[in-house]
Amino acid sequence: MLNTTLVNPLAQARRYFDAWRRRDAGVVLSTFAPGGTYDDPTTGGPIGADALGGYLDALWSAFPDLDFTLGEMHRVGDDRVHAEWRMHGHQHGPFRGLPPTGRAVDLPGFDVIRTGPDGLCAV
Repeated sequence: MLNTTLVNPLAQARRYFDAWRRRDAGVVLSTFAPGGTYDDPTTGGPIGADALGGYLDALWSAFPDLDFTLGEMHRVGDDRVHAEWRMHGHQHGPFRGLPPTGRAVDLPGFDVIRTGPDGLCAV
């Protein structure tokens, strides 16, 4: 049975981003609805919570100073949020087959987030 409590998609998205910034994988994962998925250019397609936990560990291990600056975030319709962000840090460990370089990463990004009453359905 679905949780019919009204939820604010912007609040859901902000909780998700705040958990990323705190490097709190447990909270990041808890923001997702059952069956929710995450996808970015390095994941090879949408992944679920189990794979996302491992992905977060690998990313934070490779980039120990990784952080995000959140830009504009807008609610788009009843269940979607668009969010701009910038990721920055230094690669001090291997990631996706790439050896550590010590080089800085400064990457702009944009998330399209679909929400539901039980959490994030897709990022």
